[in-house]
Amino acid sequence: MDAQILQTFVAELGWEALINKRGTTYRQLSDEQKANLDQASAIAIMLDNPAIIKRPLLVHQGSYYLGFKENQYADIFA
Repeated sequence: MDAQILQTFVAELGWEALINKRGTTYRQLSDEQKANLDQASAIAIMLDNPAIIKRPLLVHQGSYYLGFKENQYADIFA
């Protein structure tokens, strides 16, 4: 993950939305890391561990999308 692209997604979607709290990468964080998550620490963690980012990330015609929803993708690409 490129830092500039990540910053753009954070600005558009918020860092909280980008963190996949159901994944094993998040669960492997220490309790201290989880308790002290803020934008700066979340960005650093996402850059070091891209698997923690929810996927897919999509930019289409200037709009930003996070996660896969079949109906949403059908509408986007209709």
